[in-house]
Amino acid sequence: MNPRIRRELARKLELARDEIGDGLRYGVPHLVGEIRNAHNDNSGSPDLSLSVVVFENARHSFAIREDGSTFFMYPAENSNHRRLFFNLWRFLDGKSHSEDRFEPGMHIRGILRSAVQRAGFEVLWINVRPAGRGEYIDVWATKDGARYNMLFEKISSGEYVLLEIEKV
Repeated sequence: MNPRIRRELARKLELARDEIGDGLRYGVPHLVGEIRNAHNDNSGSPDLSLSVVVFENARHSFAIREDGSTFFMYPAENSNHRRLFFNLWRFLDGKSHSEDRFEPGMHIRGILRSAVQRAGFEVLWINVRPAGRGEYIDVWATKDGARYNMLFEKISSGEYVLLEIEKV
């Protein structure tokens, strides 16, 4: 992506620092934004909008690319705006996060229970629900004294996608 967009994103994150900090007191702040014409060359000023919304007990992330624009939502759980910038930039570039970080959209291969446990969760309950030709797997787990509900979709044998994670 355009280096000017990267600078503009860093600038807007700096401006949103207080709003993100306030949001952390009430739930999980999320960055919601749009980068228009992200495939332009380095000329012209970037067209980037960014706002902060707070979800009480949920984390959501997505990036949709359409007609040269990118629409995104990303949880801003890190109060360090520089680290948040690099995490968001990696996310927008399609690079994965650290392996112990469970976020919607991440793919898991192998035994689901083992993958959840390797990420530091204690699995309390797993329920498999058939849905048409596929399966959805509900997982209740705890980590650091907090309880989580997770929903996975089984893509194929030994391959899953995390659809939702909610702290309860």
